[in-house]
Amino acid sequence: MEIELKFQLNEQARHSIDAQLRAQGGKSKLLEAYYFDTVAGTLAQSGFSLRLRKEGRAWFQTLKSARSAASAVRAEHNVRLQVKAQSQPQLDPVLHAATEEGVRLQRLLSHSADNTLAYRYATHIRRLSVQIGARNRIEYSLDNGEINAQPDSNVSPLALPVCELEIELVSGPVRGLLSAARKLLGNPGVCIDVRSKAQRGGALVNGSLIVSPARATRLNANGRSLKALVEAVLSNCAQQVLVNASQLVSIEGGGPEHVHQLRVGLRRLRSAIALFGKFVGSDIAAWDAKAKQFAAGLGGNRDIDVMAERHWPRLRAAGAPLVELPVHDNVLPPGDLIRDAGMQQWMLELLAVELQGLGEVTEGEWHLVLPVIRGWIRQCKKDALRFESFDFEQRHRLRKRLKRLRYALEFIESELPSKAYKRYSKALTNVLNDLGDYNDLRVAIEAYRGISEVDPRAWFAIGWLMAQMPKAERRCIKALAVFHAAKDPGNDCRASARR
Repeated sequence: MEIELKFQLNEQARHSIDAQLRAQGGKSKLLEAYYFDTVAGTLAQSGFSLRLRKEGRAWFQTLKSARSAASAVRAEHNVRLQVKAQSQPQLDPVLHAATEEGVRLQRLLSHSADNTLAYRYATHIRRLSVQIGARNRIEYSLDNGEINAQPDSNVSPLALPVCELEIELVSGPVRGLLSAARKLLGNPGVCIDVRSKAQRGGALVNGSLIVSPARATRLNANGRSLKALVEAVLSNCAQQVLVNASQLVSIEGGGPEHVHQLRVGLRRLRSAIALFGKFVGSDIAAWDAKAKQFAAGLGGNRDIDVMAERHWPRLRAAGAPLVELPVHDNVLPPGDLIRDAGMQQWMLELLAVELQGLGEVTEGEWHLVLPVIRGWIRQCKKDALRFESFDFEQRHRLRKRLKRLRYALEFIESELPSKAYKRYSKALTNVLNDLGDYNDLRVAIEAYRGISEVDPRAWFAIGWLMAQMPKAERRCIKALAVFHAAKDPGNDCRASARR
């Protein structure tokens, strides 16, 4: 089992860490690796990577399997190959057949219509590494090089630069690895990166320089204790946050969808904190303030994207004059928000859940959370009938409560009656979409009002947007009525849990 953390480095940090590792006796070597998968990416989709790697004159075949896309813990099986000089070995998955991961790999390939393994991409790395410490022994590996792939024979090969530091636990408790990571994050040029070379290479094969945005994945609460559910949910939310943050802070950057999915991950995480906080001994509630700060910073970026992609085309079609909205000094680019030292330390805490667990969690089965969710449903239904009397802030608070409820239900979706959940989820999704449109109109109106005194042309946009508000409000009222009438999908689930 491999337990390691990885970090992106800027040029200044690379020079500094290079000098430190050399002073500690670090040795350099060339690594040349060739990764294999099916054309459809069957292995990557299932968390596997399979490679042939040349280290000096020696060749190794390695199978890795990760729990998740952001996992710091990977199963790894290495086989040294006997190869004639100057020749490259042939891939042989059977070499891993005696391992649990090898059995899973063979089962995966045997059940897949696309089971032919072929070379997909390569890495060419110069690695400087050294092991430091006695009882707490950690291997530091500074990698410089590139990932290469040729998605199509008709186009030139694509390449991605690699400049990263890996720290791997050799011996001693996990807290030693986390302590080393905290010290590294004191350097402003060092940022957590949970993307593997395999993930980046897989994106390159598909013709993209960036890893696809990480989205929420379905959880299975079946048979879980409350503690197992809490840890699974927090890790699931952390994965969505960390993968998108890692891409946004990279030199190749990310796009609006990475920002959106990062914000979704933060909202899911905050919902999990609210749902599980009373059951967890360690103070995960302390994470909420940092997650809220992070989400608020990203919210400014999201508002800019909505204005550019949704409202401006409609305004232009209505004949609105071109009005340039001011760039607010307090809206930082996503990468700058993520590089913040406090944010990096907070992200490390999320990773630590997988490595150390949560400690004390209330004993019992997962369904102990049902009364909490039921209370949220009652509150949302009560507020749904009062929407017309609410001011804008109260309406916005209702929207946030409904989002929290949706994510909580998604955490236990596998245990809810399928048909009842789908009906309720549809009603909940529809009302959130309509409330989101209403909220976006209000934000856009306020943005144009903010510049109307210096640019009177903004009043055209204000008037047009105001004219859309009554229709948007009516849609919200209608959707909220449908939601209020929807049957709670947890009723049958609770009865089953009591039996």
